[in-house]
Amino acid sequence: MHKVATEFTGVRVTALLELYLRSLDAEGSHPILGDKWASDVMQRLDFDFTEFKSLAIGRFAVGVRSRVMDEWVTECLSKNPDAIVVDLGSGFDSRVFRVDPPAGHFWYDVDFPDIVQLADLLYPERAEHTRIGASVLDPDWVARIPNDRPVIVVADGLFGFLDEAEVRRVFRRIVDYFPHGEIAFNIVSSLVRKQRERRPVPLFQKYGVVEKWTLDDPRGVEDFDDRLHFVDGQIQVAAPLLKHAPLYYRMLCAAIRMVPSWKNSGWILRYRF
Repeated sequence: MHKVATEFTGVRVTALLELYLRSLDAEGSHPILGDKWASDVMQRLDFDFTEFKSLAIGRFAVGVRSRVMDEWVTECLSKNPDAIVVDLGSGFDSRVFRVDPPAGHFWYDVDFPDIVQLADLLYPERAEHTRIGASVLDPDWVARIPNDRPVIVVADGLFGFLDEAEVRRVFRRIVDYFPHGEIAFNIVSSLVRKQRERRPVPLFQKYGVVEKWTLDDPRGVEDFDDRLHFVDGQIQVAAPLLKHAPLYYRMLCAAIRMVPSWKNSGWILRYRF
């Protein structure tokens, strides 16, 4: 099999890491997300994924949050027959194929041009699906998407690598451009960042991945813009989907929940505007 050369540094490496974690979930005896594309796509990339083994436990968190967001997208599309989907920082995710939206729902994946170029090689074309090669901080990416219909924006594993001012600009750009819609994303608390500052993730140090924005209160996002309204949220270590995780991970999450300061250490959140 011809493999596609892959040389990433910085935050781009997280696209490979999350692909790896989705593949581990899919290969498990009780998948949470069950991404049927992940393993095949990973095998077509010329990259040593074995260096991600130390972070393999992350497959449960990634499986939970990605499935929750898939379900939120499906729900939004069912209620809005003309809605479009925008997946920010889409990486090598197969979300459009997992959700498989009905005809009439345009879908846009947005990520760095080099990641989009690779994704185009790894996945088949799909009607009404477009990849946009641009940084999410580029003020012009929204202009390539129609703004005459509602939108569901997903940012899975993205906002934690931007600083708060950058996150605010992205939110403002979305609510200014689209008539109305939803935004779904995941984020960790400031406690997690402090812990990682004391005990850095070696892989992130190696590739220069820097974690920035954190959130301690979901209502805090409403301060970004008075059009944003908190709708729904799940605590990562208390998500109902954890019932599919193995016993040792469920016990770990139960132990974390017993510590008040750690219970809300990770969120999966949804807002409307």
